[in-house]
Amino acid sequence: MTLPLTYPPWTAFQTATFWKVILHWALPTLVIPAFVGNVISFNPVNQVSRSQPEGSPPNPIAPFDPLTAAIIRLAAQIAYPFDSPTETVGLGFDVLGFRWRVLNASVGLAFAFAEAIAGAPEMFSKTFLRQQRLTIRPGDTEDDVQSTPDRMALMSAEVD
Repeated sequence: MTLPLTYPPWTAFQTATFWKVILHWALPTLVIPAFVGNVISFNPVNQVSRSQPEGSPPNPIAPFDPLTAAIIRLAAQIAYPFDSPTETVGLGFDVLGFRWRVLNASVGLAFAFAEAIAGAPEMFSKTFLRQQRLTIRPGDTEDDVQSTPDRMALMSAEVD
């Protein structure tokens, strides 16, 4: 069984139109989401802790937040000013069409949400344990430990 593979001639790669179409596909699909995903993060693990002592090793900071990038990618696919097939003047020609671009970005966003939701319980427990360690200092007595506001909120009324 053979599968024919058609590809454009070499001269197509040397035209400005080809690279203009590629550039205007890459901006809302790759470049803008990657930049914003590196700058903005809604993941609490990615935040730098201000209460961390200077001598301790730094917290791992993930340089890229896929959920932020997926949200921005969907917004960019909707807002980016592509030309319609009937227009000849403007930014870039829309090869895929609005519906396919938005569908593609929406599926990516759904997977990013699924990944974030799947990791949420683990993130919550890590954040909760980190907060507990911050409220309990090594020299605290049993009375001091139980009187912290976080512990009082979590303890049942029977323990008092």
